[in-house]
Amino acid sequence: MKHFCERLFWVTVGGFLAGMTTQAQDYVPELGPAFLADEVASVRLTLAQTDLDFILNPDNAYSNEEWPGTFVYESSAGIDTVSTVGIRLRGNTSRNAAKKSFKVSFNTFTAGGKWNGLEKMNLNGNHNDPSMMRARMVWEYMRAQGYIAPRISHVRLYINDEYKGLYIHVEHVDEEFIQKRFKHDHGNLWKCTYPADLADLGDNPEAYKFTPPWNSEQRTYELKSNNAEDDYSAIRDLCHTVGTASDADFQCELEAIFDVDGFLRLAAVEILVGHWDNYIGNQNNFYLYERPSDGRLMMFSYDVDNTCGIEWGGNWVDQNVYDWDQWGTKPLYDRMMGVEQYRTRLGWYIRDLIDNGSFTGSAWLQHGNSLKTMLTTAALEDVYRTYDYGFDDDAFLNSLTTGWGGHVPQGIATYVNQRAPSAYSQTSDAQFPRDIQAWAYTPVVDDTLRIKAEAAGSPLSVQLHLSVDGAPYQTLSMNDDGMSGDGAAQDGRHGLKVHLPDADQVSWFTSATYSDGAQPTDPCVPAQAWISRAPDNPFRLNEVMALNSTFLTDEAGGYADWVEIVNTGDVPFNVAGLHLTNRRSEPQRFTFPSFTVDAGDHRVLWCDNDPEDGPLHTSFNVESSGDDLILSVWDEFGWRCVDQIAWDTQQLPNTSYGRVTDGADTWTTFVPGTSTPPTPNAPNAGPSGGDCPADLTGDGAVGVGDVLMVLGEFGCAADCNADLDANGTVGVNDVLAVLSAFGTVC
Repeated sequence: MKHFCERLFWVTVGGFLAGMTTQAQDYVPELGPAFLADEVASVRLTLAQTDLDFILNPDNAYSNEEWPGTFVYESSAGIDTVSTVGIRLRGNTSRNAAKKSFKVSFNTFTAGGKWNGLEKMNLNGNHNDPSMMRARMVWEYMRAQGYIAPRISHVRLYINDEYKGLYIHVEHVDEEFIQKRFKHDHGNLWKCTYPADLADLGDNPEAYKFTPPWNSEQRTYELKSNNAEDDYSAIRDLCHTVGTASDADFQCELEAIFDVDGFLRLAAVEILVGHWDNYIGNQNNFYLYERPSDGRLMMFSYDVDNTCGIEWGGNWVDQNVYDWDQWGTKPLYDRMMGVEQYRTRLGWYIRDLIDNGSFTGSAWLQHGNSLKTMLTTAALEDVYRTYDYGFDDDAFLNSLTTGWGGHVPQGIATYVNQRAPSAYSQTSDAQFPRDIQAWAYTPVVDDTLRIKAEAAGSPLSVQLHLSVDGAPYQTLSMNDDGMSGDGAAQDGRHGLKVHLPDADQVSWFTSATYSDGAQPTDPCVPAQAWISRAPDNPFRLNEVMALNSTFLTDEAGGYADWVEIVNTGDVPFNVAGLHLTNRRSEPQRFTFPSFTVDAGDHRVLWCDNDPEDGPLHTSFNVESSGDDLILSVWDEFGWRCVDQIAWDTQQLPNTSYGRVTDGADTWTTFVPGTSTPPTPNAPNAGPSGGDCPADLTGDGAVGVGDVLMVLGEFGCAADCNADLDANGTVGVNDVLAVLSAFGTVC
């Protein structure tokens, strides 16, 4: 747990490891039981025949109405059943195909419903692909290279006991998807579909909320998160910068709001696999995510079935890597390719993927043959694959090396064998990217500036340049020793911690020095760090309940998550000027209305993403699995932190995490039904001495002994010392209560 004001300010992200670029976040989560790598599980859907008839009626092809049904998942691990799920068609052109694609929703008829951590399941028929494995191979390739890509597997699909064929189960992109790849999912996420060209439409964010003529119900840039705020300023900033920035300012302005390096890496892999139905080809099929850590947009792909030899209207084997445009203009890509540094960096990333041995016909053939062995029986029994284009058995069996004809002139491995030398020959001028990318955990209560940086290749040195309170910049060496906040020793990441007591203004940037004299810097304009705690502000974050299921109702009768503030001063104090956020790049996410809180008094805010319910309802939720809240003010020195609370362990339903007593430095878990329950809008009366609820041993702290005691009494149903939730038995909630309080000093 962290209990200090701290701002994480990402500037850029990236680095290199074993011929591929690594990422600061874990972009490649484990597959888990929902995505089986070595077998073809069976998905069985059962629903009323009249509902299925409606779904399959051509007149309803573009209906997104969901119909209730039962979901069964059969694998070697056993059988899972979900009694009520929502079922509908998915996709665009595939809705008119004989072999349909389907979406299964676990949370439509069951609030908060999930299966193995998934709210949705996408079942893609891949009717366009005789191999039925191009999308899987591309996604697996991208995952292996460290890209943001969905988890994926093959399944047999049965509907009302009829075999519908071999399908690809592709991870749905939503908040769960984002949360698995980032610490939080608080950033804005846009699904971008044709004609998403990222053209400048002016400086009004509302202009970017348009819908195409053929679909008035879905925006071209469709916001998939934080819908209550409906804030399109990040999209506006990107498009307007591309459209209006001068040549002299373009790079600096773009890199401040957009993950340029991530985009170039993505373009490199898409160009190699022939993904033409994307942004740089067809103004289609990409996501933009506004990283909450720094507010920068980053791009990642989806829907990669038209790849590796599937061609509609283009020759993707020999297509120019610097001129990928086929249909319409793509202002972002076009302008970036006008910058020599970006062109050569794109070329280097393309060459790197080829040089590291991952993009070769032999490698793809080997992996494809392994998949084919696993899939053949299910594929050849799939009669639906034959209906749309007449694919016969040979079309599947020979798909790795032989084209089918028509829109599939090449087999998968054959395409790779031809594409690699073509792309390589076009990138002879590629230069190794001499680049540094840095981020900061800025000065907070402990007055310590923490900087990390990643530099491409092997620079001679990495430096931090620092100005405090307007003084001249001083240069400090950054370390890769595992002791400077840099990660592991000699992992290519450099770090530095600088103690800055009483600093009011802090500016910084980093640089890397290479043997050829190159010295790139980042950021190009020195960053302003958050400074120490706001002086003389008496308010503190006092208690938070991030999973309020039955404990406390708001004025509308709902059970919303809540956070409590307390005035720790001696006189009444107005909250005007206070801001609350869980998105560090957006401190003003919630602005307090003007009201006065008496000395020692409390006030609860509802974190429910329902601002229309009242002035004390925020436009965001908090995550019970881990989150942080920052209370801040703005003054003549910039943003100042008033208080912060962060947690990284799962909160139990109806428990709260709060200060032992109002304003105290020590925090604890408050459990309903104990002597120390949650106390919204009232003083905290936490344990003292050995009286912590989770301090079962009475030694004044929650530690190993308490864990062993609750485990030793697990299942107890009478006279139980470890029955923390007072429900008569010692069960899972009691174990979790001890674990969540682990380390608490009573």
